[in-house]
Amino acid sequence: MRKVLKIVIIATVIFSFGVTKGVSQTKETKTAELFSGRTHVNMQKDTLNYRLLTPLDYDPNKQYPLVVCLSGGAGRGTDNIKQIAGSKAAQVLSTLENRKKYPAFIFVPQCPPGADWGRSLGKIEREGLIARGRYNQPNVEALVFETIAALDEEFNIDTTRRYVTGQSMGGFGTWHYILSHPQMFAAAIPVCGGGNPGLAKNIKDLPLWVFHGDNDKTVPVDFSRSMVAATKKAGGNPKYSEFPGVGHGSWHLAFDTPELLDWFFAQVNEKETNHR
Repeated sequence: MRKVLKIVIIATVIFSFGVTKGVSQTKETKTAELFSGRTHVNMQKDTLNYRLLTPLDYDPNKQYPLVVCLSGGAGRGTDNIKQIAGSKAAQVLSTLENRKKYPAFIFVPQCPPGADWGRSLGKIEREGLIARGRYNQPNVEALVFETIAALDEEFNIDTTRRYVTGQSMGGFGTWHYILSHPQMFAAAIPVCGGGNPGLAKNIKDLPLWVFHGDNDKTVPVDFSRSMVAATKKAGGNPKYSEFPGVGHGSWHLAFDTPELLDWFFAQVNEKETNHR
């Protein structure tokens, strides 16, 4: 009897583990299926896989914002799915409630294995990442911006309301994109990333809300602190939320922050407006 009971318990544990794992995979896949799976191919035949969520009841006669969501390193791949699981922003913005409240195009590119979004880093930040083996990687920056331009041509996107956000590797990418293309975006939310403080003058007029956990062992909190300090010194006014005792997964708390999305979508790129 004891032997039979032991077998039943073991089988139950195995079955429960399988079900839990299956539920997780199904949830990830279901979220990704809300997005169209697409590929951008340029003249050199370089390709970028990406997912695109269109606004509910899309009206081609109306303009909509575009949100660029850069995943963390766990989103790298070739399946055109994992980047959704690696982007808390994409998960939050694709809920039915938020799609109704904040109608927008959600663009989630997938970084290929061994590549990066691109990084603008000062000497100290570079040395810190090189020591961790996380700096010298090819990047797909050009492909991302080519795809943004193609989406601008294909859809009625409000170019005064382009936004960018990312976590971890995507946080570095977010800093890099706004530092290297300061007039492209209306606002940015970099989460547990870092950039080059020497370029902070480029973004002194850009609305920023920066997040980091002070116990982050993967990307030291000083990376965000130095960017916020440099931006303020340059004349900017970035918002900064630091979570005490929180490690690398600060994106969960970041996107639970009240008023974050209201603030994000309220920003308008006045420089782009003047160019129209």
